[in-house]
Amino acid sequence: MEFWVVVAAIALAQTAIVVTALRMKVAPDPARGIVGARMTEVLWTLLPPLLIATVVLLSLAERG
Repeated sequence: MEFWVVVAAIALAQTAIVVTALRMKVAPDPARGIVGARMTEVLWTLLPPLLIATVVLLSLAERG
């Protein structure tokens, strides 16, 4: 039970981060690096939870 509560909390936090990144309005400024590169920021935000989900699903598939 606790595992799924943690999974739900992480999913909620990641959703909030992605929504915030998509709504962020920043003018492109090459001096600031990748800040304002929306697609890069969204991918950078989504990559860790996708990797974790992949590991969890592969682990569950091996167990079952």
